[in-house]
Amino acid sequence: MMPKRSTERPGAAGRPGAGAGAGARRGPGGGPGSGPAGGGFGKGGRGRGGTQGAFGKGGANRGKQRKSKRAKRAELEQMQAPSVGGVSVRRGDGSTILRLRRGASLTDFAEKIEANPASLVTVLFHLGEMATATQSLDEDTFTLLGDELGYKIQIVSPEDEERELLDSFDIDLDAELEAEGDDELQARPPVVTVMGHVDHGKTRLLDAIRHSDVVSGESGGITQHIGAYQVHHEHEGVDRAITFIDTPGHEAFTAMRARGAKVTDIAVLVVAADDGVMPQTVEALNHAQAAGVPIVVAVNKIDKEGANPDKIRGQLTEYGLVPEEYGGDTMFVDVSARQNLNIDALLEAVLLTADAALDLRANPDKDARGVAIEANLDRGRGAVATVLVNSGTLHVGDTIVAGTAHGRVRAMFGDDGEQVDAATPSRPVQVLGLSSVPRAGDSFLVTDDERTARQIAEKREAAERNAQLAKRRKRISLEDFDKAVAEGKIDTLNLILKGDVSGAVEALEDALLKIDVGDDDVQLRVIHRGVGAITQNDVNLATVDNAIIIGFNVKPAERVTELAEREGVDMRFYSVIYAAIDDIELALKGMLKPEYEEVQLGTAEVREVFRSSKFGNIAGSLVRSGTIRRNTKARVLRNGTVVGDNLTIESLRRFKDDATEVREGFECGIGLGSFNDVKEEDVIETFEMREKPRV
Repeated sequence: MMPKRSTERPGAAGRPGAGAGAGARRGPGGGPGSGPAGGGFGKGGRGRGGTQGAFGKGGANRGKQRKSKRAKRAELEQMQAPSVGGVSVRRGDGSTILRLRRGASLTDFAEKIEANPASLVTVLFHLGEMATATQSLDEDTFTLLGDELGYKIQIVSPEDEERELLDSFDIDLDAELEAEGDDELQARPPVVTVMGHVDHGKTRLLDAIRHSDVVSGESGGITQHIGAYQVHHEHEGVDRAITFIDTPGHEAFTAMRARGAKVTDIAVLVVAADDGVMPQTVEALNHAQAAGVPIVVAVNKIDKEGANPDKIRGQLTEYGLVPEEYGGDTMFVDVSARQNLNIDALLEAVLLTADAALDLRANPDKDARGVAIEANLDRGRGAVATVLVNSGTLHVGDTIVAGTAHGRVRAMFGDDGEQVDAATPSRPVQVLGLSSVPRAGDSFLVTDDERTARQIAEKREAAERNAQLAKRRKRISLEDFDKAVAEGKIDTLNLILKGDVSGAVEALEDALLKIDVGDDDVQLRVIHRGVGAITQNDVNLATVDNAIIIGFNVKPAERVTELAEREGVDMRFYSVIYAAIDDIELALKGMLKPEYEEVQLGTAEVREVFRSSKFGNIAGSLVRSGTIRRNTKARVLRNGTVVGDNLTIESLRRFKDDATEVREGFECGIGLGSFNDVKEEDVIETFEMREKPRV
């Protein structure tokens, strides 16, 4: 019998260092357990392909993950949501109200409905409108989007927006007024607004009341700005103060006059006795009646020929102003501002009306609240605002915020120019120390600290900027997209408005935007407006947008004119507002009158003066340059100074013969008609006005 053959190699077990497990894997020295007892890469027995150690839990035995209820609900809503242009947006039920601020963007809309702003951009694109997610949009665009998605859009009014802003800083003006008791209220002077038609004597009437001269400082004798003054009058043995606000009379200043009516207690309607009720008289009357203020009528210019005060009373009766002598309740006072007649009677009527019809009381023992009547940028003093305190007392050193401007009151001046330390209710003062120029009509209030004032101003500025962007945005639909891109078929006149005071700039903008040229292809855009001199930034903006700069009572700053000429920017300057309105309207209608420039024809030096009883003084002259022609315009220069202008060469002779023209180097006799102030060595310069071609 054959011995059993061993399957082990000889000496394998008895080799030095050969311990248990060496047959599986031998390492250096062959120590026991020098390698794992299983497969090469994973756990023993798992076999090839196990990934537990390297990549986490193996996929073979992984259990199924269950979806949460929220994920299932979201998936169901996505399945039911409307799909517009391939995107899904949550839809309203048609009555869901969304409140949006002015100048909101698609991002704000998306936050309200918990949607993706990019999806709303796509939806709007398929509705024929193009906008970015952060672009400020107008109300019409939001209404279009809301109708598509089943939402009713409500744009928050500026008043509600302002109230919500102040509420976020724990400021509630309405609750503050309601909490004031009778023991805290004290009598305050009435605020009177003087209103009426152009050139009916409003400012001259205030001159008579204040014993000053304001008219001479106004362009064209027409009031361009709101002035606020306080006068004193003795009434029933008591010295009473009255605050007057003079609003401009031209129809372009409707916005400024409307602001004047908002801050007033009594309106004085000035009507010229020789002119009667005019369109702006009715307009001013409507403003006062809409504000719900009592009216006192001052029939002015009763000293002029043709004055008929009774006619004025009859005309105003048709508009609901019935005089007391006719059984009504409106006081009429016949005055003459030029002759200073019945001025005291007018002040008495104002105080009687205030005492009879109004409860004029305010709490002076609190932080000041009021309104900015006017504001301008002064070269030496910075932003200067004329404010009217409605309640409380304004002190030097108070921190105030007026519109988008804020700062600490560095100094205050009364209407007489004297410095004051405190302003009580109904007192108009000029305030220095604001960071920028507030708009006329902006409300102001005193805050606890400068940080609060700055935050309120910044939020107001952001809201105002978004609202302006939304108003400025030109809606482009897909149907006329090619035309908009070409820009050849759309004539747009871009304007930059700069003025000396904010109220005038705002009124000018309102008037320009109301111009109707009856052509949809002609558009007007105000791309920027501001207060102060025209700067290089304005010219740069005009260069980029091909705009025209309108300067109202302002001039360019240093080196700005050179930059404008170099860049080809058109700058126009006006001191009377309706001259600017007329020019812009004619430009829009393409009916601008031709411009003329003066062209010199010739000059002649006077060598001797001959006296003639028939023709007056004849200037014996030598033609120095050009040609002297008969019947051309002429002027006389003496030592470089003009002594006679807008003259005519009525007679021209060479020796005893009449001549049509005399050329350079020849002598002649020149007759200038009735102008006889001609002396030897004078220079007669002839010129004509030629039409200047427009570029």
